[in-house]
Amino acid sequence: MQLTALPPGTRAHVRTVSADSTAVLRLREMGLRPGTLLRLTARGASGSRVVSIGAARLAIDAATCALIEVDPA
Repeated sequence: MQLTALPPGTRAHVRTVSADSTAVLRLREMGLRPGTLLRLTARGASGSRVVSIGAARLAIDAATCALIEVDPA
């Protein structure tokens, strides 16, 4: 399931990130890598999402969210 399909408050494990190598590297540096447990905290009007990973929060644009596959926890 894509990250865009999760309702707010849902926890999920990242399965894959299907982006170019530069984007994947940057997302991994921010903690978004396969196996990571995240919680979707908010959805933006433009399709963006805010996720929590541990104590950190990340805002991710809609196009990038569509490239992230997750498995609900």
